[in-house]
Amino acid sequence: MLLEFDETLRESLFNLLNFPQKEKELIISFLRKFKHREDFYLTGGTVRSLFISEKTTDLDFTVKKEIISLVLFAKDFLKYHFVPLAPELGIYRLAKGENTIDFTAFRGETIEEDLKKRDFTFNAMAIPIKSLFENKFIVLDPCSGYRDLKGGVIRAIGEENITEDPLRILRGYRFFAYGYGNIEENTRRIFCLHKHKINLCAKERILQELLYILNTFKAFETFKLMDEDNILTEIFPYLEKTRGVPQPSFHHLDVAGHLLESLKWAEEILKDPEKYLGMKKIEEMKDVDFIVSVKLASLFHDLGKAFTFDIKDRITFYGHEKVSAELFKEMAGRLKFKRDLINRIYILIKNHMRPFHLLNEKEKGRLTLRAKRNLIRDVPYLKELFIVCMADSLASQGPDKEPDYEERLKLFFYELFELKEQIEKESKKKRIITGNDLIELGFKPGPIFKEILQDVEIQILEKRFKSKEEILGYIKEKYGKEKL
Repeated sequence: MLLEFDETLRESLFNLLNFPQKEKELIISFLRKFKHREDFYLTGGTVRSLFISEKTTDLDFTVKKEIISLVLFAKDFLKYHFVPLAPELGIYRLAKGENTIDFTAFRGETIEEDLKKRDFTFNAMAIPIKSLFENKFIVLDPCSGYRDLKGGVIRAIGEENITEDPLRILRGYRFFAYGYGNIEENTRRIFCLHKHKINLCAKERILQELLYILNTFKAFETFKLMDEDNILTEIFPYLEKTRGVPQPSFHHLDVAGHLLESLKWAEEILKDPEKYLGMKKIEEMKDVDFIVSVKLASLFHDLGKAFTFDIKDRITFYGHEKVSAELFKEMAGRLKFKRDLINRIYILIKNHMRPFHLLNEKEKGRLTLRAKRNLIRDVPYLKELFIVCMADSLASQGPDKEPDYEERLKLFFYELFELKEQIEKESKKKRIITGNDLIELGFKPGPIFKEILQDVEIQILEKRFKSKEEILGYIKEKYGKEKL
């Protein structure tokens, strides 16, 4: 199918290129040199972006012959870096900063054959380079991708196209997360039918698609859809065990439902932290690792409940936090997550119950400053933990849930933030008591030093003493027997 548009669309294309102005002008000059070639096309995501007025930082070109000479000429003309992505398949990249230009050789004898081998209909459109410089602006659309794009339909071109590269299953859900529309029923059927092939793909590629999804505000909707299609458990198999696991009356959902509901609330909080946390959006909340750690900690915080479930007088999940953290760590390691991100999420999951326990102690009048300080020491990601705990609470709406619980939890976290700020201020001051002071008192260097200095830190925070002499007297009285 040939679609014909007026010149305004050509102008829109050049305006949507998110390249530095001088480079954009160079690219147009480069393309003008090849305007008479019949086998040179702008394809893929670039064309898709044009029709939804989406800025693009990359260009995709497809050519039939002499691809390497074209790429090397472009490299020198544009002064981009050359990256041979898959030379055996005729796939090359030019890169500079955030911008990339990809060149691929025809798969098949004609451009129509090439387009029909792609993943989704709206990615199977092509613009002849020559039409960028003619009165007629032509778009080749053999799979009716323009219709689907405008209709909000994500449609696989064919089953074979999906099985050729099963990662395209995840790409389909990623396009859903990006707001391109709904995945049509036959495409979902194909995804379900071949879901077991996803894990044959390189783990790094799977991870990248998951990160794309998690960095949108439709991660919950997308993961819920993937769960309905039994795709989510192919990637995160331990989730399957949580289905149907009952919870105490504080909750209104089984464990599986609660985990997805927690992800939903984490996403809502990230959208509007002032509404749910009483704090304006902070710079950290724009960071990808911050977003991913909060969402994944919320999704997996109770994963271990399926493995620690017990009923005696009541339902219990003793030690589920540690089990949840270990299960997440195993899955994330298999998917090649960054080590520091795994550690961050591990800490959040392992410690997600502590604020609830400490709040309970506070309301019973038993909370110590040491307990609060220990939490702050053990969890350097306090803002992330705040969101995870609040999402956990909001996802629990059983008949025995106290109606004002989130407000109490919020006030408790404010206490923690205030204490953390106080600790940081004290840490910048010169230490009143040092290791040398302890040696002068007769203590031998060893583990006791850490215990004493941490104890002194608490005493200072609680303003128990007015002078160094008083503190030294306290140390001698409490720890004097430890000298020998």
